[in-house]
Amino acid sequence: MDDTCPTISVMMPCCNNARYIEAAVESVLSQQIDVPLELLIIDDASTDGSVDRIKAIGDSRIRLIQNKNNCGISRVRNQLLEAANGRFLTSLDGDDLYVDPQKLAREWEWLHTCPDPERTIVYSDVRWIDGNGETMLQSSAIAPPMEGILYQAILDRRVMIPRDFLLAAELARSVGGFDVDLPIYEDWDYKLRLAQKAVFKYTGAVGIGYRRHGSGLSAAAAPLHQQCQAVIRKKHGVEGCDGDPMRLLSLAGRLHGILTRNRLRDRKAA
Repeated sequence: MDDTCPTISVMMPCCNNARYIEAAVESVLSQQIDVPLELLIIDDASTDGSVDRIKAIGDSRIRLIQNKNNCGISRVRNQLLEAANGRFLTSLDGDDLYVDPQKLAREWEWLHTCPDPERTIVYSDVRWIDGNGETMLQSSAIAPPMEGILYQAILDRRVMIPRDFLLAAELARSVGGFDVDLPIYEDWDYKLRLAQKAVFKYTGAVGIGYRRHGSGLSAAAAPLHQQCQAVIRKKHGVEGCDGDPMRLLSLAGRLHGILTRNRLRDRKAA
């Protein structure tokens, strides 16, 4: 990789996010950080005009890849991992946004105060917002943010699950990418594998607006949540969870209950 490559790539999957994509893109391009930045967007065969909205922005930092056929979120996340040019990577879904223009700069600074930046993941707090951008709650109010070696805490889902964090590209690619056989919780599985190799640092500031809106899973979501969590726990050597729903669902079950009561059943699970 030569000196002309970006320092940070923001990886953005997009599929029919026309309503939100401009706000998502603008929140990345307005980041106040003094390192070269790439916004890599992979559009997964949108049919709602998302691509036209992206192209109309016309910023040289945007690199757009269009899938001719819909591949699904796990495959798109793997495409992003493979195609990103940055030495460090972070992410943002096409319907979310960065709520603080200092989000990336703060994480970048924290990362480089760590003894081993190549094996450190830096993350921020997450503000849950609805389709109109109104605040619903904050992730740190549901589960505590933690630092250090978090593999067991993430497996037990007794910690705030980090998302859209900053890490070295080599580290991000070293754990094998996203499991394409998982319809949901593919990101939880991926984070568990990262947590076996990295330590986490928490900035203490809110950085992400995580949008919860009505598109996504049907009323059959709860059994699917249970099934996918059971598969992942078995992959990580946790046996005996299938017959104990309370132990299986843990924090994720409580979060799903909140969403169900509010009729918000989208696929963004981990």
